[in-house]
Amino acid sequence: MSSGTCPDCGKKSAWISVEKPIVVRCNHKNNCGYEESVRDIYPDIFENFSERFPATPEEPNATACAYIEHVRQFPLLKVGDWFEQAARPLPNGAGYAPVVRFQLWDGFYWDRVINKTHERELGDKSFFKKDIKYRGKCWQPPSQKIEEGDVVFIVEGIFHAIALWLCGYKVVAAFSSNNLPTQLIEQHKSQGITWRLGYDDDFAGRSMAKKYYERLQTMKEKVDVALVGSGNDWDDLYRAEKLTPDFIEECLYRGRLFTASSIEEKAYHWYCKKRRNYTVLDFNNRLYSVHIDDDINKDLSRSIEDQNQTDIEDTDTKKEAVKTIEDALATDRGRELFNSNLDVNSISNCLPKFLYCEIDQETSDVAYFFDIHAPRGKGVQVALTGSNLESPKSFNKALLNQAPGSTFDGSENQLKMLRDRWFDNGVKQVQTISFQGYDKSCQTYVFQDFAFHNGRRLKVNKQGYFVAGKHRIKTGFKSFYIHNNKSFDPSWVHDYHLVFSHLGMVALAFWMGSLFAEQIRAELKVFPFLELTGEHGAGKSTVIEFLWKLCGRDDFEGFDPSKATFAARTRAFSQLSNMPVVLIESDRQNDKAKKGAFDFEELKTAYNGRAIRSTGAFNRGNETVDPPFRGSIVIAQNDTVDGSPALLSRIVHCHATKAHFSEKTKLLAQRFERAAVEEVSGFLPAALHHEKAIVAKILQDYPLLDSEYAHRGEIHDQRVVKTHAMVSAMAGALPILFPSLEPKTIADIQHFIYTRAVNRQGRLSADHPEVQKFWEIYDYLNVRLVEDHHAPDVYANNAGKIEAQTLNHSKDNGLIAINLIHYKQQCELAKVDHPDIKELKKLLPNSRRHKFVGCKNVKSAIDGDRARYCWVFQNRDADKGAA
Repeated sequence: MSSGTCPDCGKKSAWISVEKPIVVRCNHKNNCGYEESVRDIYPDIFENFSERFPATPEEPNATACAYIEHVRQFPLLKVGDWFEQAARPLPNGAGYAPVVRFQLWDGFYWDRVINKTHERELGDKSFFKKDIKYRGKCWQPPSQKIEEGDVVFIVEGIFHAIALWLCGYKVVAAFSSNNLPTQLIEQHKSQGITWRLGYDDDFAGRSMAKKYYERLQTMKEKVDVALVGSGNDWDDLYRAEKLTPDFIEECLYRGRLFTASSIEEKAYHWYCKKRRNYTVLDFNNRLYSVHIDDDINKDLSRSIEDQNQTDIEDTDTKKEAVKTIEDALATDRGRELFNSNLDVNSISNCLPKFLYCEIDQETSDVAYFFDIHAPRGKGVQVALTGSNLESPKSFNKALLNQAPGSTFDGSENQLKMLRDRWFDNGVKQVQTISFQGYDKSCQTYVFQDFAFHNGRRLKVNKQGYFVAGKHRIKTGFKSFYIHNNKSFDPSWVHDYHLVFSHLGMVALAFWMGSLFAEQIRAELKVFPFLELTGEHGAGKSTVIEFLWKLCGRDDFEGFDPSKATFAARTRAFSQLSNMPVVLIESDRQNDKAKKGAFDFEELKTAYNGRAIRSTGAFNRGNETVDPPFRGSIVIAQNDTVDGSPALLSRIVHCHATKAHFSEKTKLLAQRFERAAVEEVSGFLPAALHHEKAIVAKILQDYPLLDSEYAHRGEIHDQRVVKTHAMVSAMAGALPILFPSLEPKTIADIQHFIYTRAVNRQGRLSADHPEVQKFWEIYDYLNVRLVEDHHAPDVYANNAGKIEAQTLNHSKDNGLIAINLIHYKQQCELAKVDHPDIKELKKLLPNSRRHKFVGCKNVKSAIDGDRARYCWVFQNRDADKGAA
């Protein structure tokens, strides 16, 4: 099948074989070269074979056969009677996992788990029958017969062995790199068998292969080593149709280089293969320059003539004539001539192994990662810049600075040769993100030592990054650590509900929804804010700290934006993706005129996932850096946020009280205060594992709740409806992680959220309580009875007194001008408890009863035209009087 859209180049050039749908490839090999296995593209297809191919009484091996045929790509006609289908019990009596079972000896067997889901539950994918002892033993294909002079591969796994056998090679499986099948070797001793060690090409496999190579040589057995190359397996190569004779020869060449006992022997094997005169080789974790004199061909030609002349004169000795340079080089005399023409010099006391190139997503900076191996001691991983690789001097300096004691004394040409070797076959590129959490480009949650992709946990590889499909990714953010526990016990939720009531449950639902903020925002375009307020000791901080522990962050509540600088706030909003940013203690009065002061109005763009702050790019151009907001906002403080309707309509507000407190809840609360992050952080992996189910449930319930809230008629602001309906939908998804929550409990929580929406609608139509109090005091104090000669604006009455405005300095009847210091003095004279002036300065700009105009000097109607600095408002009561 062809004309598929290539995910790399975007052209309709992707194709796959119908007969063997194993790998998707791009036709444009030179310009694109995309190639990816079906198992990586569609992992869900291989998750649960027992559902797709269930075993039946008529076909008891149906699931196992499907696994062998579709996953392993082994023809059932050839291997169908080698295995059977069996089952292994799952932990905690949760059922059974189907397995492919291979019988071994004496009633023992080896099992391979079929379903990916069961692999995760069992914690492993293969098992032996309990107490099996396989040292010295092996498995071989049932129809195989080993005869004198054969070549026999020794590999680790049964599937590795089957792959080679299907390609025409004789093979046995030793089950582990720690096992050499000595029983079989003794059985065929002195039969001219060549034992080919094909253990996995990793550290363990290589070290044991070298040990067994020397052991078999001591036993006078023929032996060689075949190395498939790092990251490859024999059965993977079989499925990719790469187990060709040329590839096997390349494996043997790698084995000869690996088993060489000296740099001279390694150089000899290299020269026999490459036939070039100059190179750089490593041996024993050191680098050497290798030069072979051009005269070697003359010496070998002379040797051929001498050898052939000797064979002609020596009629009693029947030797095959040496006709070519290659033939001569392979003789003992040829190796002597090679050594005499060889010049070897050490150029480095370490072995730099290039790993990958790291590219920062935001800055596009490039770093080259190397493993620096020393002859003794452990290797170190270092990151080098392009300039470090520019010259031998800069490379040597970088090694000395980052890998203690390591040096490079090679020439410019030798360094170029190494660079070509490192980079010419393609550079493995790893994307680096500057935060922890969800990366939208590869749809993966990335933390320091674990990751999740499509609900599956990914392990960090030895080189420090994760592979998610075709993406390689890691995080460079190290400021704090996110713990994770693989097990999750949701039984605490009922005690949590009892202690923290509806506020705690709404916060829990919002926290869970925040783990999928980017996915939800992609569909609904927005993500709400949560505000948690409450009196001292009501449990607000305990709730937040416990929720952070659920997400793996210990001993943390939030950060105070009013204390932070502009740069610090910008970074705090960018450190996490798909997790909350918690703002605490930010209700204190700030001087907003001060440079860098925090204002809640800045947060409005975060509602849509857009940048909260912009900074200039660090270059000479006009570019700016506008990092998108990737998380959610939680505001935790004592007093409620006041702001514009646009800000308030984005917020779901919950207030903590002590009304439900008791001795029982006090004791339970201590349990949540003392909870260890290592115990409860299983919540995060559990939620990420159920990513698809949770997001689907939220997106399914939201439109129903949105429609219901709008049609009840109590809420008129559409944004208030949307914001609260989204959080209500998050609460509806809680049973996915907490199945013990009853529908009535969820309904109560959702009703509580609706009441908060109604309250928010009322708040949008009225002033903040402190502003309401301000205007009530103004109405009470502004008009007073005074003596006639004191009044600037007099209205006679029957008592001989007159009414005068004592707070409004404006001469314009359509305006109200109030000097706050004067206002405070009049309150104190009248013995009236007035609002805090600092708090008023923050709240009055959002006054709704009398709209705020601005602060300016006014010619006072009270103090005889003296200039007074006043807060000026539109007088809406004057409009009513005119009407």
